[in-house]
Amino acid sequence: MTTRACSQIAGLNQVIIVRRSLERGNRERVIGTFLERLEVLKAAEDVLLRMEKSGYFDDVDLESFRTTIVGFLREPATNLLGLCSYSRTHRNAKSPGERTWRILLNRNLLYTERHELHATIYHEFLHGILGYDEGHGERFNRFESLWPL
Repeated sequence: MTTRACSQIAGLNQVIIVRRSLERGNRERVIGTFLERLEVLKAAEDVLLRMEKSGYFDDVDLESFRTTIVGFLREPATNLLGLCSYSRTHRNAKSPGERTWRILLNRNLLYTERHELHATIYHEFLHGILGYDEGHGERFNRFESLWPL
């Protein structure tokens, strides 16, 4: 694997881009600005609060999600809104936050589809709750149909 690390930093309001590998189709890893990262974390917190208040997840350790990495997909990410990456120990995890290593989101959702940003975060949290084997099965679809909470 050929790796090359370089950063472009032009100021606090500029996007930080890190190119890590030429094998990823030249899609650049996007860290985002401070403000973009704050906005996506606020959106994730809003979704968790709505899930907690809904009563549908009373038996789920939603608090464990508050340590999950939330970031952005590589760009361009034209066909994907979000992605839930499971931890290496996800099959033995005792909580959704332990099962979920990170959630990556399409950065464009911050600028074009704010309602879709929250729906996508909820979708990815559901993957963390229900686990890898559920995928987009019947149980997953039942929970997803509850949105917006």
